[in-house]
Amino acid sequence: MTAPGWYPDPSGVPRQRYFDGTRWTEQYTPLQQPRKSRVWLWVLLSVFGVMVLAFGGCVAFVGSVASNMEEDSGSSSATDSGASVGSGAARDGKFEFAVTNVTTGSTRPNLPSARGTWVLASIRVTNIGNEPQSFFVGNQKLIDTAGREYAADDMAAMRINDESTMVLDLGPGFSLNVVIPFDVPPASVPDALVLHDSAFSGGVRIDIT
Repeated sequence: MTAPGWYPDPSGVPRQRYFDGTRWTEQYTPLQQPRKSRVWLWVLLSVFGVMVLAFGGCVAFVGSVASNMEEDSGSSSATDSGASVGSGAARDGKFEFAVTNVTTGSTRPNLPSARGTWVLASIRVTNIGNEPQSFFVGNQKLIDTAGREYAADDMAAMRINDESTMVLDLGPGFSLNVVIPFDVPPASVPDALVLHDSAFSGGVRIDIT
């Protein structure tokens, strides 16, 4: 026996009809629409929230890197990067560079064989900042008259410089005399040096022709 209650109308009409336990009455009610689950909505909101957080993290990271790079370039401009401060001298960031000599085709002791020919740039580096700054030979560049750029040779620099001149951190007010070697083609004519306070600084060009 069917218990009294609301059931789908047996006539096929999309509605509910009341059964009193014995017969179908003339009481009707619209079909109750099943309540749609909102789980999908929460899933979408969660995914959106994660994407927003991830994007915010990326923006913060890029902003941090850009800020650091701006600080490096800013320090260069604060010290008149590229402005001449003397014969063969200029500043980039916390360093002042003075080029004392440039030779081509050198065969000095301990200098390994070059694939082309060696250009040796003798430079005096002075920390004009207020805190220690690392100097790296590998950050320095040479440009020839054809506009080609050459990186300094770290290994050759270690061979020809005294151990005391290869310090990493140069304190405020201290200077360092270093010979920076460049391996260039025999027909290359040196035109300028581009010297850097750090790998991210703008660098300063010093003409050597």
